[in-house]
Amino acid sequence: MADDKRRDSEQLQMNQAYMNRLFCTTKERIAYIAYNAFGTLSLRQYDVGADIWLYKIFGLKPKPLARATAALTAYDLINDPITAAIIDNMRTRWGKFKPFQYLAMIPNIISGIYTCFLPLIAAYFGMSTGQKLIAYMVLQYFNETIGAFFGGGGYIENVFTPNPNERTSLLVSANFVGDLISKLPSQIMGLLYDLIANGKLKASLTKTFITFKTTIWVIAIIPTIIWYIVSKERVPQSEKPPHPVKGILSVFRNRPLLIYTLTGLIGGIDIGSGEDLYYNDVLKFNMLPTVAGIPGMPVSYASYALAPKFRERFSTKMLWYFSSGSIFISEALFFLTGLIGGEKNGFYQKKLPMSIAFGVGNLIEMVFYATKGIVGKEINYEVLDYCEWKNGFRVEATINLINGYFTKAKDAILRLVNAHLLQDWAQYEIGETAIQTQQTKWRLFLIAFGPHLIFDFLALLPMLFYNIDKDTRERMYIDLERARAKRALMEKLETDEKNA
Repeated sequence: MADDKRRDSEQLQMNQAYMNRLFCTTKERIAYIAYNAFGTLSLRQYDVGADIWLYKIFGLKPKPLARATAALTAYDLINDPITAAIIDNMRTRWGKFKPFQYLAMIPNIISGIYTCFLPLIAAYFGMSTGQKLIAYMVLQYFNETIGAFFGGGGYIENVFTPNPNERTSLLVSANFVGDLISKLPSQIMGLLYDLIANGKLKASLTKTFITFKTTIWVIAIIPTIIWYIVSKERVPQSEKPPHPVKGILSVFRNRPLLIYTLTGLIGGIDIGSGEDLYYNDVLKFNMLPTVAGIPGMPVSYASYALAPKFRERFSTKMLWYFSSGSIFISEALFFLTGLIGGEKNGFYQKKLPMSIAFGVGNLIEMVFYATKGIVGKEINYEVLDYCEWKNGFRVEATINLINGYFTKAKDAILRLVNAHLLQDWAQYEIGETAIQTQQTKWRLFLIAFGPHLIFDFLALLPMLFYNIDKDTRERMYIDLERARAKRALMEKLETDEKNA
């Protein structure tokens, strides 16, 4: 008994020392924060691939687009297993994922330029709707190929430090900096769209998009390249890569991963149109989330002080429930408010009551805003570490493959369903100058919020069976630290023998 207590005490001291150690250099920490804050900048709901861009700016029809995307899914299902096996079996002197970062640079730059100027290219050549669809799908196939064959570089974010506390600290810092600026591009774009839609600004949506999209892309690509150059891998991989079949079987034995995948699958069932079409075509108030979210801004910044305390006190599972539950309550309040008055006189078409409902719900969400920003990635890191703990090897690409199969099959089906709802049931008119009927506006509201609310509630249920609590997590990282230290020592000895 005394020996067991002494061993547990030694393990705890070793773990505390390990958890307090910082692995990243100052340059790498700055690059990580800049990459996560600036490298992911986008126009969000106004960006390429979003509903407003697809149907208002680029002028694609929902049903043909859905059918073309379904064909893309078939292509995904073929190349994903091949690339997953390549990535998980990669072993080089620079690491498992580092080569893919360098290989992705040039293709990503080419894709970015094409993305920014796609509407201009279509206008210059006078493309028909069918030709525009082809041009857009060329971009989609190119991006899918890049993501499949070179996407392994993104996994460095899982292994750039073996210390989960350092990883969480950097993630919180990056999210805080990112939150100060990440919403600004979409807010500016939303303001410009509102001015154009309400006749206050004489400008073209297409030209406005191209100018702003190009500016944001240039700002985002620079810190991305810097991160690719300075980032390092510090979690040693297994001596021998796992057999692909063994890797797949290990995924299905990973209970936390399966639960998390199921949760994401259910929560991602977005039947209907996006919220941005409702704000743009029904309320003509794209800035509603921004304006109504002003009272919640101080709370969102204060939540960063609460997040580390929540992280110390609660398990990742409970943190997920806090953030997801607050979002569900907020969505329910907004949807129920919009239903008041029915189709003809409903609150759903009035700016003031919908802004108040959004603002109240947003205040609830903002209490756990910083928690939400880290818990998604934390669970992802946690299930990967759990797989390593139980099986002795990491299979990031294989896990992404299985998760991606579920997601892509679901998305292909949803695109067909949503295209039918938007084009046939809601009778939505495409184009920059299109005007929607009263019935279309009502149905846009219903399909934008109703089904999503149902599936967000159902997504709360699987996580009840997530089995990584605080004690399990602590024990897992004690064991992982030993195994990783052993692998790192073996790699060092092998390198020294080769150099001798």
